[in-house]
Amino acid sequence: MKKETKRILIVEDQLIIGLDLRLMLESLGYQITGIVGSGEECIEAVRREKPDLVLMDIMLSGEIDGIFTAELINREFDVPIIYLTAHSDENSLVRANLTEPYGYIVKPIDEKYLYSAIEIALHRFKLDRELKKSEIKYRTLFEQSLDPIFICDDREIIIDANQAMIDLFGYPLDSLIGNRVEFLFEDREDYVSFMKEVRDKNSVNNFGTRLVCANRRAIDVQMTLKCWDQDRLHGGYQGIIRDITQYKLYFEELLFSRQELRNLTAHVESLREKERTDIAREIHDVLGQHLTALRLDLSWIRKKLKPDEAELAAKTTAMDGIINEIIMTVRRLSSSLRPGILDDLGLPAAIEWQTEEFRKRTGYECEVLCSEIGDLSEDKSVTLFRILQESLTNIIKHAGASSVAISLAKKTGQIEMVIRDNGRGLRNGDLRTRGSYGIIGMRERVKLFNGSLSIEGKEGAGTTITVLIPA
Repeated sequence: MKKETKRILIVEDQLIIGLDLRLMLESLGYQITGIVGSGEECIEAVRREKPDLVLMDIMLSGEIDGIFTAELINREFDVPIIYLTAHSDENSLVRANLTEPYGYIVKPIDEKYLYSAIEIALHRFKLDRELKKSEIKYRTLFEQSLDPIFICDDREIIIDANQAMIDLFGYPLDSLIGNRVEFLFEDREDYVSFMKEVRDKNSVNNFGTRLVCANRRAIDVQMTLKCWDQDRLHGGYQGIIRDITQYKLYFEELLFSRQELRNLTAHVESLREKERTDIAREIHDVLGQHLTALRLDLSWIRKKLKPDEAELAAKTTAMDGIINEIIMTVRRLSSSLRPGILDDLGLPAAIEWQTEEFRKRTGYECEVLCSEIGDLSEDKSVTLFRILQESLTNIIKHAGASSVAISLAKKTGQIEMVIRDNGRGLRNGDLRTRGSYGIIGMRERVKLFNGSLSIEGKEGAGTTITVLIPA
């Protein structure tokens, strides 16, 4: 099924920037409905063209700026807005946030980030629209709403509630009226925090808490409370409650599934490591022994040769060389699958060995500093060693470096491994590139031990990978 081409309106009062943005967007596969330079033109263009998304410059010239234009659009139309900004003062950002934009793009504009921001905004908008459709029954007027709605006076005493409120909590209306809102809260500290925010801001939106029903069952909700106009209810409040218990269950199921996936990853990695160890041992012990025996037999044959059998002697010498090469290859294969030094001498020695092998293979300058780290479990040692191997592989593939520095130390109950190179560093979006499965794998390995992995670097200034795992 062909993907629908999304239509975008550009609101930018600097024509050169607008035209450049147009070329960029068209190269990304979007259709441009127009470029306008003022808020008034923008509103008219949205009304006429009905774009799928608006890219709005915050600092528009003219009578209305981009933020006020966004407010007007939000009142009349249902279209996502992404702000374009070079620099804005704090007040402008506060105003901008109140319009609930779907993102910010900082000038000068990076094409990759532009694409990501637009796709995320469109996806979020699609989800929001679906959510709005499912929630529209909860956002009608008080008399018609299926959302629990209550009204309280300035003393926070409930003076009215709708049928949805009665149905949700199981209290008859006369049991709700006359009680302070506080009696619904499971945690009094939540209530104090909730009302403080209301008093400070005159409203609070989507406050997450737990309320107690008449049957003493606690439910997860989001509460919105707004002050009435002084002339209507003398400083009282209108509150809307949304039951999110099911959403919380979905979220918990998602977290559980994620943990299950992580556990499965750990199990798979454990099986892979065991398989590597078994294969390495089989290659080293069985194949290595057979080759050694073959070499001894060949040596015995050479000793039995007569002086006039020079041709056979030369042949056996050549065969001995081939057998020796096979033995060396077997050792390399065995070490690459599971270096025996890791099991025999521990992680610091294995790191020094791996780094020396890396130096021989690449010619890079290598510096290794391994401090005493004490006893470390086999799983953690293997994890750190595999991360080192993956990092060195990435340096060869992507860094364009000439030197590498590796350190291992124990700090405040944690094992820290740092890998630095002097290569080309990181560009924007490098870590978000699709197919960065090696980095994903490293992060997942570390998370299995409640550790952390950070990757830092600037373009042209090398890259630093820091791994922290509880000792």
